[in-house]
Amino acid sequence: MGINPAPCVLVLGGSFDPVHGGHVALAQHYVNLLQAQELRLVPAGQPWQKTRLIADAEQRVQMLKLAFETGFKLPVVIDQQEIKRAVQHEASFTIDTLENLRKELGDDTSIVFLIGADQLQNLSSWRQWRQLFDVAHICAASRPGFSLDQAGLNLEVAQEWNQRAGSLQEIRNSPSGKSYFSQDLSWDVSATSIRNELKRTSQTPQTQQTTSLIPPEVLDYIQQHHLYR
Repeated sequence: MGINPAPCVLVLGGSFDPVHGGHVALAQHYVNLLQAQELRLVPAGQPWQKTRLIADAEQRVQMLKLAFETGFKLPVVIDQQEIKRAVQHEASFTIDTLENLRKELGDDTSIVFLIGADQLQNLSSWRQWRQLFDVAHICAASRPGFSLDQAGLNLEVAQEWNQRAGSLQEIRNSPSGKSYFSQDLSWDVSATSIRNELKRTSQTPQTQQTTSLIPPEVLDYIQQHHLYR
């Protein structure tokens, strides 16, 4: 990537109910691609598009710590701003979070917001989704074989995404405004499917089909705290 005068901070938000291997793989994928200096994890307070979360905020933060405590050679920060807003009964949207991060990190930092292909398909429903590009880049990833052309993207999102398409070099060396899509992430799993499987099975390593989908430390935590039964 060459010499970069400003840092690059990756931002991965989500319910993390529970955090799973797909989250870890997405973060690691872009850490490697962009040679980032920091990974910022932002657990949701109470996402406005979802029903009530099963694990509480403290449990989700603990699972994040377990999932990301090893395997990363850069600082990993758990940013609880959305949880704090939920405690105050304040609405919380991604645009608010990214604007707060921009104020904190400065005008020159490359802020890269990471999303999965499923979130990209739903981007048109997000509040002020176009303004996200004013404060960050947006990078998405999917399993091999997934095609944006066949993903059924909202027409306006597809047009905006294509117009803003940039290279990894441009994203690494500018603060915001670009999009990038990678098809090299061989994960295709959702937290919903994992919760359903955890509820259905006996939750033992011998029979638990989700063992390979959840970091082992997180699975131990889930079992110890009797979550998702």
